Amino acid sequence: MQKGFTVIEIIIVLAIGALLTGFVALSFSKINEHEALNTNADLIVSILNEARSMTLSSVGDTGYGVHFDIDQVVLFRGAVYSSGSATNVPTTLNSRVAMRNISFGGGSNVIFSRLTGATAQAGTLQVYLKSATTTYKTISVSAIGVSERN
Repeated sequence: MQKGFTVIEIIIVLAIGALLTGFVALSFSKINEHEALNTNADLIVSILNEARSMTLSSVGDTGYGVHFDIDQVVLFRGAVYSSGSATNVPTTLNSRVAMRNISFGGGSNVIFSRLTGATAQAGTLQVYLKSATTTYKTISVSAIGVSERN
């Protein structure tokens, strides 16, 4: 009687190992995507809060606003967004997420009032996973300038 493993037994063990590795890798990928979504949604709220705070503090003796594109958020000085301004602070989102349904007072800017921190551009946007477009977070800005996400 011979002791040891046959080639078939080794192939079966390797196949089971490969399947398990595939499942684990897929699970980590999904976890990373959801973490990217949550992190970027929090980042957008943080930028909105920073713009409001800087406006209320009269940093630079001016107001601040936030401009939204599909894949980036831009903190800007003043009452009007200018894409070429040297004072703009752009933040690019993770490549796994994007923004859609950007609707702030009919546009893609939120500008805060210097005395109250309120905005005439109340509205919402969605940050979503590019690989699973039904998975998203909604960010809202109220008329009093408070930003939050679901």
